[in-house]
Amino acid sequence: MIDSKKCYVQIIGIVFLIFGIGAIVNTLTHINDGLAPIIWFSYIGLILLAVGCFRRDGSLIASQLCILIIPYLIWNIDFFTYLFSSYSIWGTADYIFDSGDLFGKIISLQHIFNIPLSLFALYLIGLKRKDFWKISFFEIVILFFVSRFTTNYEQNVNCVYHNCASFDLGILYPLWWFLGYGVMIALTSFVLVKIFTKR
Repeated sequence: MIDSKKCYVQIIGIVFLIFGIGAIVNTLTHINDGLAPIIWFSYIGLILLAVGCFRRDGSLIASQLCILIIPYLIWNIDFFTYLFSSYSIWGTADYIFDSGDLFGKIISLQHIFNIPLSLFALYLIGLKRKDFWKISFFEIVILFFVSRFTTNYEQNVNCVYHNCASFDLGILYPLWWFLGYGVMIALTSFVLVKIFTKR
């Protein structure tokens, strides 16, 4: 008999993998812009979420949600506000409405369904551990320094040089970056543990 839960999780994993590979392919087809886009949290998150689904690893999925869920909520608010009113709140999704790389924009639409699918997969798999936040912190530290040393101010991959929204946080920006991600990871981890941890 087919395990429907396992089947759903596998399908979600395939969706994440397709979009993750698509993001890499799109980067390689614009190689003149460099390989910087590959190290965006969004693209790495797609691959790791796919792995989490295929391995039925709730901790890995939760670790990515800790990094992505709040930024994605902000992006979606910005996107749908602009879509229905042509008004940008923070400027995080404006690029979707500019002319240019259509395939890249299609890949970027994963911001809309990523979180619902991830939460559904986590619901189906369950969450056995509470220390998944350690993966999140390790990932943001590594990618902060990789992004700083391999990309430039204009590319601003993972927003490590300046705020990706339309307001400035000043000269202590790296401190604000780590503080912001630390708070997001802590809050999201707390909520996920409360909701999904099997007792």
